Amino acid sequence: MTDLRTLYRHLEPALHPAGNAASFTNEDWAVERDAGAMRIRATVRVTNRAGDREVMLFDVMPETQLLAEGSVDGLTVRTEVRSLDPDYPPRPDRYWTAFVVKPHKSAAFEVEVVVTGLLDGAADPGLYAVCVLLRIDTYGAEGLRRRVHHVVLPLRLVEPAPSLQWQDADDGRLQVAAVRTHLLTPVDDPVEVARRYASAHARPGDVLAIGESPLAVMQGRFRHPSEVRVSWLTHRLCYLLSGTGSLGTAPGLQTLIDLVGVRRVLWALARGASGKLAGRNGDFYRTLGEQSRLIDDVTGTLPPYDRFLVLGPVRADEAARAVGRAIGIDVAVVDANDLGFVDVIGATDGVDPAMVAAALRRNPAGNGAESTPLVLIRRQE
Repeated sequence: MTDLRTLYRHLEPALHPAGNAASFTNEDWAVERDAGAMRIRATVRVTNRAGDREVMLFDVMPETQLLAEGSVDGLTVRTEVRSLDPDYPPRPDRYWTAFVVKPHKSAAFEVEVVVTGLLDGAADPGLYAVCVLLRIDTYGAEGLRRRVHHVVLPLRLVEPAPSLQWQDADDGRLQVAAVRTHLLTPVDDPVEVARRYASAHARPGDVLAIGESPLAVMQGRFRHPSEVRVSWLTHRLCYLLSGTGSLGTAPGLQTLIDLVGVRRVLWALARGASGKLAGRNGDFYRTLGEQSRLIDDVTGTLPPYDRFLVLGPVRADEAARAVGRAIGIDVAVVDANDLGFVDVIGATDGVDPAMVAAALRRNPAGNGAESTPLVLIRRQE
């Protein structure tokens, strides 16, 4: 038995290859503005996840998209990436020097976006966010493999509203008010967002509802379709699901398989088929749990996340409790849509899910580009 274990230990890297595995995380960032220009800097850390093998950063190619309320035609955008590894300093000609990330080690590089041509007053296009797509070519056991990483940063905060527009909910006993925020990104903290935009309007007895997709975005739970490695089986299985849902595309279904495993998805498909034969719908999703319902495919949320698959949030109860402690009222994390569906997926202890569902049935937060991820719920006096 000992010999078999030793043999497996030697064979494990070949049986379960890590390839060019590397993770990319955003760290420090800053925005400076002066004399008609804006300079945005962010640090990206690369960590080698390929076991005892080296991973090389063969090339890093940035592509920048500005998000604004008006036209950006008069602006000039220059984006550079610079190594922060002392063994591979940046070159003055901006050529990216390929370098090695040693096993179990990390390295970092800086992304700098310089926007010029900004004017004050009416000609200001109202920049509110920047999205940098980094196409990162890695080299290692898999050969040359393209990876994608995104840096999404807010460029402007929204002033908290001095008052809210309250409206009656369907049952006549509740009122709701949507709360506008800036574009939320992974650099945002749900507690600070709720404190900045909602706490001044909250009264004892109110409930703050937080959209599950905005919470997931703040947790960094979104993937570009090019990052999803779709298997042959997934390409076929997606045709067994509705073509109008988030799991009806191969990347959408593969994202779910990556979360829960292919065997569980196959079992859920079998359960769903047998349920339909018995005249029952929804067994597929009931078998897989809430994450299967929470994945939003491309176009499922507002720009720039309309080009991503947004997963459901994790630790929703924990997030709700943290926000509740900060602003002193009960909090619910909700999945709601324009069809009247409302699901409370995380909440503080004092939340009545039936009351929240009744309040949000008309989806006052909207499904478009309203930028209202928070909704206050209040009982009518």
